[in-house]
Amino acid sequence: MAFKSKSVKRFSVRNFLAAILHPFMSSPTDAPGVFTPAGKPSHIDVGLWHSLLFTSELSAQCKLERMVYGKCTIEFEHEFLLLHFRHPTQHHAVAILTLERTCAENTTGSSRSAGQAVIVSPSVSPITAKDTITPTTSSSFTIDSYVTQEFGPHKYLFELDFPASARPSAMQVSILLCVLSKHSPMYELLQYQCYWYAYTVWEALKKLFPEHVERPLNEGRSRFKGQPIKKAESVNTVCEQYRAEWARFEEAVGERRRAKEEEERRVILAEGRAQRQPEVDDERRQREEAEKRADEERRQREEAEAELNRMRARMAELERRAA
Repeated sequence: MAFKSKSVKRFSVRNFLAAILHPFMSSPTDAPGVFTPAGKPSHIDVGLWHSLLFTSELSAQCKLERMVYGKCTIEFEHEFLLLHFRHPTQHHAVAILTLERTCAENTTGSSRSAGQAVIVSPSVSPITAKDTITPTTSSSFTIDSYVTQEFGPHKYLFELDFPASARPSAMQVSILLCVLSKHSPMYELLQYQCYWYAYTVWEALKKLFPEHVERPLNEGRSRFKGQPIKKAESVNTVCEQYRAEWARFEEAVGERRRAKEEEERRVILAEGRAQRQPEVDDERRQREEAEKRADEERRQREEAEAELNRMRARMAELERRAA
């Protein structure tokens, strides 16, 4: 007889202590763009976020351990993602970033209201898309309140966990997001809206990093008022473009690494020569002194030989006169 298993949250001393101590752990300050000081989070264009990761190796090395698929439950049912990044050295630290596609702000309201106008009036011309990522505080006590404040009433549709051995880095995620923005820079109702963006990011990361565990939580993805929303199918194309961009990125990194190693070798050689300089100078002085001694000995021999020759000449002269 088969029984339906129930999901039971097991007590963990480690998790219990982490929950108690978490508010007292300071957020890292050495990973800008991923971890942010306490305060109001700021929306960052994904292209700017990609550039920001270059300012710190630790930022680029933060690992994506979890994604959550979110959906607003009122009005236009906007869809967004939550990205959970773990710090590469301060392993207790986890940053949660929100990711979404909206429209460039217009004169009548916010970027989301512009997107809503597109949904209400499908004939509106395409608007420039605004793909943004927002670093938030990592506290589980504040993230839900932040999401509610930012997006309003919402629900979570899926969770996706990556094992420690196969987690995408922040740099890999940023390159994928840049590929998406380049692939579709315009917000279009029937193809490239928030539903397309959240869906494509989610499915592309699943395809590119297949070692993951996905858990469905609620229904409603890519739906508005229960009806499916048309969107472009871009996952395979985006993955191919990502692989090409990542290969170029790794090649550039390799060139920079080789140039750095060559510079370090030159410095080491220069330092080695500087360290050996006293020894080199001493050897040169010894050679010069040996050459001086040899010259002096040669001069003395020549003078002695000349004196001997003069003495012989006088003796010969005396013998001649005596005869």
